[in-house]
Amino acid sequence: MEPTTRTKPKILFTGSTTSQDFSALKVQGDICAKPGTEGLQLAEVHWVDCASTQPEQYAPLLRPTLDTGKILVLRHPDARACQTLAELIGCQVEEGAAALMVSRDLKATTPSSYSITVLDTSPRLSVTEHLLEGGDKQPPTARPVISNLTPTRSTRAITEEDGTQRDWASMFGVHQAGPQPTTGGPGLIPPQGVLYGIRNLTGSYSSTLTKETWNATKGKTQPIEFGFNSSFYVYRENGKASADYVVIRVQQATFSPRTLMIRADNAKGYWQFDFQAQCTNNRNAALLSTSPDTTNSSPLVTQLSIPLHVKYLKDGGCQPNYWSAIQGPTTRTQEGWGLSNRSGVTSGTATWYHFIRDPWNVINDPPDEFSRWWANMYEGGYGGRVKNLNSLSGSSFTVENVSAWRFSASMISANRNVTFTETLRYRLAAFANPSGTGNGHHQISWYSIETHPNSITLDVVAVTNNPNSPCQ
Repeated sequence: MEPTTRTKPKILFTGSTTSQDFSALKVQGDICAKPGTEGLQLAEVHWVDCASTQPEQYAPLLRPTLDTGKILVLRHPDARACQTLAELIGCQVEEGAAALMVSRDLKATTPSSYSITVLDTSPRLSVTEHLLEGGDKQPPTARPVISNLTPTRSTRAITEEDGTQRDWASMFGVHQAGPQPTTGGPGLIPPQGVLYGIRNLTGSYSSTLTKETWNATKGKTQPIEFGFNSSFYVYRENGKASADYVVIRVQQATFSPRTLMIRADNAKGYWQFDFQAQCTNNRNAALLSTSPDTTNSSPLVTQLSIPLHVKYLKDGGCQPNYWSAIQGPTTRTQEGWGLSNRSGVTSGTATWYHFIRDPWNVINDPPDEFSRWWANMYEGGYGGRVKNLNSLSGSSFTVENVSAWRFSASMISANRNVTFTETLRYRLAAFANPSGTGNGHHQISWYSIETHPNSITLDVVAVTNNPNSPCQ
């Protein structure tokens, strides 16, 4: 729900004042009319409309914005804008985004700490509904569903070409509060002099679920939300003759079914019953370590330690030495749920699958075998009321995972760029008895949702560059 009162952000606008964005931003924020340095000092956000800005202006506009810790918005970023940004911050994202929000963390212990939020032009979700009846031998054909990335409409929103509306004032606040401070603990901050950098990538998604074919849910909807914050800590191991590069990624992912569409005796849902977070790299680098491990216990413990051969200041000078980057231990509840760490060490793919196991164990009784176990979801046999799932299935659920890779000196000398790709998968289910369905059958309906891969490319040499460090 949108708050009733909110301070409008101060926005420095660069671009055509006849654009639709400019008119909408005048409602969402306080537009600063002073151009140049004076306007930037007064502003919290610098909005650059790339469609009406000359490419040669990008560098002189972007650098001071980031250096002063302001939020930079690149609206309709073209290839030249993305390239200029990459040269400044040592990383880039996929082209074709509706906008990029970028900021530098001036409080970080390294000058190389930036956060990026990617907002896409078109829906980046694959959403499919499945339906199965108790006693059926095979499920009906899956039905693709058009996803709605922003179900909540706002009078203070800017409309995209595809009809998506964005409340930018809220997004500025989420970007500023979300990735900063970075995901990850103090044990990842190295001693003075170590060459390292941090890049944060944020992905946020939403969709609206419907079920018009059941009597109990006709005319009802259920907005859901999920997303991630991933922090990539990049270290240069220059304590040896040829420097390797180690990347430790810490992710927090949150899944929320919000308010269930229906919670009655004859129908209940949609409950979340499993989700998966996955990260890959394009250089086929093997995993050094991952956490948490496979477990059915609660709380869930995330902990990782990676020894690094680096240089840092000691006894008045820079000396090669070993230092361990440590994340955790952090704990999060998973009561009634389980975790399967499905990472592939040699493939370099980090994967965690979270699933409900009580009172419904989705591993033993998958939804596409509902015809075998359907009676377990109803009390009192045929026509009985639908059972409840556990509390985490109907509430916001945040998990954390951490993974690490080493990229050899020879690998980086051939190509300094490494691309990491984040993907989330999410499933939710509703159950109904014959009264709830209205068709005489017990049925399960479940949604399978998968995000379009969200990628960030890191120039690991540039990310770890710190000209002020004596430990080169």
